[in-house]
Amino acid sequence: MLTGFAEKAPKIKHESGLKEKPIKHIKLDEVKDLFAVFEFKEEIGHGNFGLVVEAIEKSSSTHFAVKIVNKYAAGSLKLEEIQREIKILKSVTHPNIINLDRVYETGKKIYMVFELCNDNLFNKFKSCNAFPDKTIKKIIKQLVDAVYYLHRHDIVHRDIKMENILITKNPEDPNDELFIKLTDFGLSIKKAATGIQGMLRDRVGTIIYMAPEILLDHTYSELCDVWSIGVILFTMMYGKFPFMSTSQKELAGKIISFEPEFSTKMIDLDCVDLMKSTLVKDPVKRITAQEMLKHPWLFDNKIKVKTKNQTVIDYMKQWKTEMMLPGEESDWVSAYTTDRTSQYSNYSTAKSTGDKSAYSATS
Repeated sequence: MLTGFAEKAPKIKHESGLKEKPIKHIKLDEVKDLFAVFEFKEEIGHGNFGLVVEAIEKSSSTHFAVKIVNKYAAGSLKLEEIQREIKILKSVTHPNIINLDRVYETGKKIYMVFELCNDNLFNKFKSCNAFPDKTIKKIIKQLVDAVYYLHRHDIVHRDIKMENILITKNPEDPNDELFIKLTDFGLSIKKAATGIQGMLRDRVGTIIYMAPEILLDHTYSELCDVWSIGVILFTMMYGKFPFMSTSQKELAGKIISFEPEFSTKMIDLDCVDLMKSTLVKDPVKRITAQEMLKHPWLFDNKIKVKTKNQTVIDYMKQWKTEMMLPGEESDWVSAYTTDRTSQYSNYSTAKSTGDKSAYSATS
């Protein structure tokens, strides 16, 4: 049985570091060598630096999704992201995280060979207009289980969104067609340290799913992923994003300063409680992925999970007032009780990405 699908809250495991899987990284002199291995079919996705195509391995007739990255178009920074993504995917093993089968590389391009999935959650939800509560709960259970796995290994995804959740068939149940795979680890990072030294600073992600602390240019932790899960849960329950605008500046202001409207009409109160717990603006008060696994909406019986070791997040919550350092404060632990108008005005001076698809409610 898969982790996180039991009728009771799963036991929390504290594991040692991840070991890299023996995934082949094959250097090729000529791209024609790759055509001897695969028959390439239609394009199934594309980005600024490459595309994803369906491919059939000739020797086994197995269908794969091949992500092709143009090295010259990507540039050095993007290539660093790709190499980091490959390194992380070589080390993780979870039923709800995309499987990297192998990597090919030529002088000009990188070919990442993934398991093939049917669709992504955004397209699936848009085509259905609405999911039953049972389906939403099932999807969130899988997602939280995958994210908790990443967090306990100090990996922060940083770009969790509906488009990065792929839909496929459950290998253990052919009738289950809503088995998810978290993908696109290009912005993911493995934290190099614990505590304050492990806090993150760079602003990355898709703005409509981004946590307030990132938009405020505060240091932040893996709890930014929990906020993104909350956005996804809210969107599936209410059929709209918790914060919407066609203006990136206005959208950022709403995420920083406004509260979503949590209607309790036709929605389970436990589900509303979980949404509120994930969309808390102060990350110190936000629920963790581990705590989500024990939430009564996901599991009928309320089981208290005891852990021997206090987590960094628990420590920061307990000693919040003592975490402020002279000179360089751990600003993420400060409560959001200051004047958000001035904070927002500081944000508004930042450069706009111009990518309306990343923040428009109609995208």
